[in-house]
Amino acid sequence: MRYDVLPDRVIGPGCGFNNVVRLHSAEVRIGTPLALSCPMALSFFMWERHALQPAAQRHFGQRVAAIDHLGSYACRDINRGEGAPPGAAGAPGPERSRHATANALDIAAFTLADGQRIDVRKDWRTGASDASGPAAQWLGEAHRGACRFFEGVLGPDYNAVHRDHFHLETGGYRMCH
Repeated sequence: MRYDVLPDRVIGPGCGFNNVVRLHSAEVRIGTPLALSCPMALSFFMWERHALQPAAQRHFGQRVAAIDHLGSYACRDINRGEGAPPGAAGAPGPERSRHATANALDIAAFTLADGQRIDVRKDWRTGASDASGPAAQWLGEAHRGACRFFEGVLGPDYNAVHRDHFHLETGGYRMCH
């Protein structure tokens, strides 16, 4: 992993971070550097090494070379979307997202070493563990593997807001959807 340590900062109520790194690269290319809490960066590293890459080797005989992400740190509330289940705390009204403290990352696609792109929106199938096709099966395995290393994992089956990405987080409520 290649990273820089970021200074702690407070942006506003419930927004800001401490103990954060700007991740430039890992075993996969990540494009735009990510601000991640140290626990989040460690969970990402463990998931990549012990779940994501082994699953890619099993399904495709090659490694994941890059991820396409939708971002990590953002001072914002949880976007529950229409008809989404209430938060684990059940609190009414806005609640800060784990993104507001650099404890979340959204991943939209993966690129294999041979250049094949696996897109969560295009390749995910509901009940992906039973889906046909290596891309759908691999996405299902990558999603389940993330549940071993992150406290919160949301995917396309959770709600419409997450139909195009995996939301991975640390420090929140334990959930795997």
